[in-house]
Amino acid sequence: MNLRNLRSRAGKLFVSGALATMPFSMTSCDEATTQAVFDILEALLDCMGYIPQNEDITDETTDDVDNDDSGLPSSVDWTKYTPAVGNQGSYGTCVAWATGYGLKTTLNNIDHNYTSYKNTASYQTSPIDLWHLMRTNYSSSTSTQCGGSSFDPAFKVMIAKGVANMSTKPFTGQKMTCDGVSSTGNSSNKLGAYRLVAYTRELSNSGSYGMTVTNLKSKLTEGPLVVGAKLGENFMRWNSSAVITSDDPDSYNGGHAYHAMMIVGYSDERKAFRIQNSWGTSEWGDNGYIWVGYNHFLTNFAFGVWSASNDANAYVNSTAATRGISGVDLKLEVIADEALANGNRKLTYDIVNKGSGDVNLSNSDVVYSLYKKKHFHEKAILADVKVDAVLPAGAKASSVLGKRLTIEYQLPSVFCNGELTDAECYMFLALDPKNESGDDNLENNFAFITSSEAKPLKVFNNEITNDVKILTADLSSKIVNDYSGAELIGRLAKELK
Repeated sequence: MNLRNLRSRAGKLFVSGALATMPFSMTSCDEATTQAVFDILEALLDCMGYIPQNEDITDETTDDVDNDDSGLPSSVDWTKYTPAVGNQGSYGTCVAWATGYGLKTTLNNIDHNYTSYKNTASYQTSPIDLWHLMRTNYSSSTSTQCGGSSFDPAFKVMIAKGVANMSTKPFTGQKMTCDGVSSTGNSSNKLGAYRLVAYTRELSNSGSYGMTVTNLKSKLTEGPLVVGAKLGENFMRWNSSAVITSDDPDSYNGGHAYHAMMIVGYSDERKAFRIQNSWGTSEWGDNGYIWVGYNHFLTNFAFGVWSASNDANAYVNSTAATRGISGVDLKLEVIADEALANGNRKLTYDIVNKGSGDVNLSNSDVVYSLYKKKHFHEKAILADVKVDAVLPAGAKASSVLGKRLTIEYQLPSVFCNGELTDAECYMFLALDPKNESGDDNLENNFAFITSSEAKPLKVFNNEITNDVKILTADLSSKIVNDYSGAELIGRLAKELK
């Protein structure tokens, strides 16, 4: 019996974990034959392989939510850049297929405008090498014997190690050894950065974030995405180009129900997202693809959605971009952030005009924020002030005003959209995030306030319980894939509009 011939019929085999009517005949009903059937079915369900329980989204950096649908195209389709639909066989390696073979290959093709190498192994990122990289570097996040993994380790090893191509690490005959095999890696095929775009309450165990049609469409105009989803009976046996609009996510139980795939576009006419799977082209879906209706995607299908880029600076918002050669260069200097006897805290800072002419600061905000590690949307604005001064070239604001620049503030007990209880946080000071001054160099317009060695500040009962240091350089240079200063300035600029 061919395992691939069973995949599209899997919905008929199990309903809520029970064996149902068989779409094939057995020549014998002896114990050995029955056990063989169960072994095949177990292998079939094992070929999904996403483990949401291992997905620590508290340690994954979130992207900004964009719910402005003005200017979005009515459809997006990245399939001309995707590799040919893969077939992961009877292995729980779907995350490696979605993120490595699917997403990384597609990003490479987009960057080079390659559309003619869908079946060329040397232009395809190897999911097998990626799996071995995850297994070697993040064994606690992967199951033995190809039994599944989560997204975060896949992205991290692609950033740190790079991944070999399929000609170097092929998947031949749909066979694979998962443990005890060394990875190859490829430093010339590294990922730049990734972001958690959206997640549901079920994945976070608290609230949802970014899971709106507009936000996902907006991200898809920039590139393909990957999704972790829970599958139902309808999905398992789908074999048409129609839109799947409903399913029972409980018709498959346990870890076998979770799967990782790549989102390659959307269509407002069909009101659906287009998804590429890794189950081959002959037995399932629309030649290996499926249209998932917008509403079903949000309410019953997706658990989390991720984006990625080969560019390490891809997530710097364009609103923070410089405005041409103006000769303006303001520099932010942080002197201290210290506790006061009255229970408040005081920040002392200064602004230096390093440019060639006078700069009027009256329209330039100085914004101080406290945010949860890797989740800038969970934050509190500690202060938003303006410095009423005109700085001559080379001057400091403190000298022009004849006093130190200080902000006295209180640590909040809650964030703007979540509780602040025993949290790991950073503070971020931004000068002129809207760039009202026309600054040519935003790299010295910010500072991170951290603990030693760029560790998070521990906030408990309205107090910082560890040491406070100043980090004027990018936090992303200290912590892999964290926010850059320019990215946070861009996000603040968008919020302050």
